[in-house]
Amino acid sequence: GCSSLEAVYISDLAAWCGIEFGNYDANPLCYAHNLYLNGTLVTELVIPDGITSIKDYAFLGCTSLRSVTIPDSVTSIGDSAFKNCDSLTTVTIPDSVTSIGYGAFSGCDNLTLVTIGNSVTSIDNYAFYNCTSLTTVTIPDSVISIGNYAFSGCSSLQYNEYGNAYYLGNTESPYMILVKAKDTSIASLTIHEDTRFIYSNAFYSCRSLASVTIPDSVTSIGDRAFDGCSSLEAVYISDLAAWCGIEFGNYDANPLCYAHNLYLNGTLVTELVIPDGITSIKDYAFYNCRSLTTVTIPDSVTSIGNYAFSGCDSLASVTIPDSVTSIGYYAFAYCDSLTTVTIPDSVTSIGDYAFYNCSSLTSVNFETTEGWTAGSTALSATDLADSSTAATYLRSTYYKYAWTRD
Repeated sequence: GCSSLEAVYISDLAAWCGIEFGNYDANPLCYAHNLYLNGTLVTELVIPDGITSIKDYAFLGCTSLRSVTIPDSVTSIGDSAFKNCDSLTTVTIPDSVTSIGYGAFSGCDNLTLVTIGNSVTSIDNYAFYNCTSLTTVTIPDSVISIGNYAFSGCSSLQYNEYGNAYYLGNTESPYMILVKAKDTSIASLTIHEDTRFIYSNAFYSCRSLASVTIPDSVTSIGDRAFDGCSSLEAVYISDLAAWCGIEFGNYDANPLCYAHNLYLNGTLVTELVIPDGITSIKDYAFYNCRSLTTVTIPDSVTSIGNYAFSGCDSLASVTIPDSVTSIGYYAFAYCDSLTTVTIPDSVTSIGDYAFYNCSSLTSVNFETTEGWTAGSTALSATDLADSSTAATYLRSTYYKYAWTRD
């Protein structure tokens, strides 16, 4: 609330870069906007050599900055580090940097050019959000994680085009990130075979989109990527192991949320066989895939993610292998054709709502009945030994609670 602040005076830039700010208005620049170093207004900021990280909120709201030079010693740029520095025009991030924090350059609305160094592996949520003048950005091959809304609101960005969508990348990999559909009227889409990331909101409200082909190269799909795609009927893939490895931002990041039908090499998947060697079934992996009637899970799988099979309402039974130790929350929720489940001795945790609203579930067989707790309630081994009682407990009585076993 220090709304009259006009100036912040410091005498050591390295010391300033080392300050831990509790939040955005722990930094007086939030209101003052002008930073003075030894009495001189800082417009061309040169981060001292030897600094290894630019801390969270370090220059937030510093509108006096027109340029920033970052030395090779810096490895990370913190959350909101340059947020709302709206006089910045160009930024070069050196090869030493490996991560760009949450909202690091968001709101820098005069920023036109960003060069990202070849060691950056993660660009966090909202990193360049609302950089409305940004026309060019180069994404290096080193990037393995793009946060939600990292480039949302960058209305001047120049994209690479393929099929019915716009992409970002670099000279060698121009289609690395699928950013958005060309327009919301598209009816089908084949994603470029080199695409790694599908951006948050990429197909938001594409209500005519009926089918999508997702290549093996895709590793993550952002929040709400297919939100509102109410005409989707089919998702086409060619590699089940690759599909199992995708990180979905939420339930409607997965096109199966609406499509319900998964096709593997042109054939509708009804009897799903998870490939041997897969160690985890990721969150939302088969969410709402109503074509599935059976699932075979190999011994290599150790965890079943949150919502992994939620809404798969054609599933006859599930047998979970001895290798699985955890079942995520809502993992099999709304599987209302599911009648029988076997919980092996290896499982020690079952997430809350894991079998919520499985209205046909009448038999749950626990290989180990002792030591289970639902929330703070110790469950009777005798009760769990009865498959009907165990089903009632998981389905309705204690469905709200995470289950753990000593």
